[in-house]
Amino acid sequence: MTTPKRRTTTRIREAARRVRTIATWTLTVCSALLWVLLITIGIVGMITDGTDEKPTTQASTSPTPQPSDTGTPIQWQPAGQTCADGWPSHSIGKRGACSHHGGVVTVYESTPGNLTTRCHRYGHPKTLERARQLAGSTRNVPCDFPDSP
Repeated sequence: MTTPKRRTTTRIREAARRVRTIATWTLTVCSALLWVLLITIGIVGMITDGTDEKPTTQASTSPTPQPSDTGTPIQWQPAGQTCADGWPSHSIGKRGACSHHGGVVTVYESTPGNLTTRCHRYGHPKTLERARQLAGSTRNVPCDFPDSP
C-alpha cells in the first residue's frame, strides 16, 4: 500500500518527465525548422543577389578630353610637403602636423615649366599650356578639374 505522500511524489515525477519530453520534442522541431530556413535562404542567396535591377554599365572614369589637352605634355614630380595653407612646418611627418593649417599636402613640381602645385594626382593639369593658363602670372598652379560644373 502506497502512502498519499508517495503518490504525490510519483505524480510530480511523471509530470516532470512529460514536461521534459515535450520540451525536448519542441526544441528538436524548432531546430529542424531553423536549419531548413537557413538552408533555403542560402540556396536562394546563391541563385539571386537580392536585387531586381538590371546591371548598369559603368562610365569611364577618365575625364573627357578637353580642347586644352593638346599641347606639351607635362610631368609632375613630388618636391616635398607643406601645410595646405602654405605654412612651413618643422613637424611634418609627426602626428598632428599642420592640424590648424588644413593638414599636410604634397607639393609637386612640373617638368618642363618649373611650376608648382599642391593638387592631388587627379587634379594636375595635363599640358604645359593649360598649367600656365591656370597659373596666370604666378608660379603656383591651382587644381584643374575640367569636368566639374
